[in-house]
Amino acid sequence: IRIAISGVGNCASALLQGFSYYGQSPVRRNGHRSAGLLHPVVGGYAPSDIRVVAAFDVDTRKVGRPLEAACLAEPNCTTQFLKRLPHFGVRVRMGPVLDGVAPHMRRYPASETFVVAKARPVYVAKTLKHSGAEMLLNYLPVGSQRATEAYAEACLDARVSLINCIPVFIASDPRWAARFTKRGLPLVGDDVKGQVG
Repeated sequence: IRIAISGVGNCASALLQGFSYYGQSPVRRNGHRSAGLLHPVVGGYAPSDIRVVAAFDVDTRKVGRPLEAACLAEPNCTTQFLKRLPHFGVRVRMGPVLDGVAPHMRRYPASETFVVAKARPVYVAKTLKHSGAEMLLNYLPVGSQRATEAYAEACLDARVSLINCIPVFIASDPRWAARFTKRGLPLVGDDVKGQVG
């Protein structure tokens, strides 16, 4: 399963650590590797079947860096439960900022906020096509409506499915849902944490 990630923050870091941990050895239904997974195998796929092929962010401490380093960089503060992440072979690309950095975040120290990179955003649809991504997981900050819409548009252009993991209305918007349906692309969301856990 070839995935791309938009927003290499705490949620993405936990996900990367999780499927790396569970993918280290064969998944067993009653063994220690399946502890914490409600369904260790879904549709014949296990965590070891997931491959990250592209990642996007806007923070200078993440853009241009290997994904395994970027997902642990400030301002991320999630628990690091996997001591060593595998080499994903992916460098984080500069995404569009739009409304992805809220104005109130400027009042926080650099270690607790986003520091926007002085880089030109990549053409997301082209990057998705070139990477061979099958789906994009959107982990942008909550409230990033325009930025999320830009990634959704890129998914449509690149013929890539979208899992919108944040509470920004895309899958629940009939216009967006119809556009993905017309292209024959799965669209899941909005707010995976609230809906799935």
